[in-house]
Amino acid sequence: MRIVIIAGLLCAALSACGSGEREPVDAEATRLYSREELDSRREFEDAVVGQELRGDGVDVTVAPGGALIGTYLGNPFLGSWEYRRGLFCVSLTSDNPRKAADRRCFRAGVHGREVILHPVDGA
Repeated sequence: MRIVIIAGLLCAALSACGSGEREPVDAEATRLYSREELDSRREFEDAVVGQELRGDGVDVTVAPGGALIGTYLGNPFLGSWEYRRGLFCVSLTSDNPRKAADRRCFRAGVHGREVILHPVDGA
């Protein structure tokens, strides 16, 4: 299995990862994100589904069928994900990310072996 590294943005937007404050995104990350955005569900699934993502204390597998299986700072969790209308939305506590209180959505991009997740407000 190929290991994919999350580029520092996942925990900044997931409520389970701390205070909920978001780290600023630097110009270089924004440039890479916009140039290599995953536009379609097929591109997203080919690049991300079945991969182990790591970053900021999170190790998670984005499993086929919408499950997130992983640990945050050593504590196991079972969550869910969906990719819809260009957004990768997740919940670390619910099996339905559309209705979850901790729902967070991202636009996904790739740069080499890194997956770059850019938080989307209000999605």
